[in-house]
Amino acid sequence: MPDSHLWLKLRVGPKCISVPGGNALVGPTGLFVREVRLPVGTAVVVQFLQGKAEVALRGTVSTSYADLGLSVEFKEKSGPAIEKLAALLGA
Repeated sequence: MPDSHLWLKLRVGPKCISVPGGNALVGPTGLFVREVRLPVGTAVVVQFLQGKAEVALRGTVSTSYADLGLSVEFKEKSGPAIEKLAALLGA
């Protein structure tokens, strides 16, 4: 049976934070992740993994709430990576 669970990896330099997809709200321009804390302005690479499908987008932490989580704004607003993300989330 194929793995249909979505996972996210937030990469900040050498650090990698793995997050189950259920802890994230993902949209076409960014995402909100619960229970993760990083300073505003931090550059991140967000990897979305579902089964063997994978897509990575660069972004910047735009808000961070101590008791809630953080939001990341993607640098790309359109293009192949955004289309691939939409297909992955629609699967």
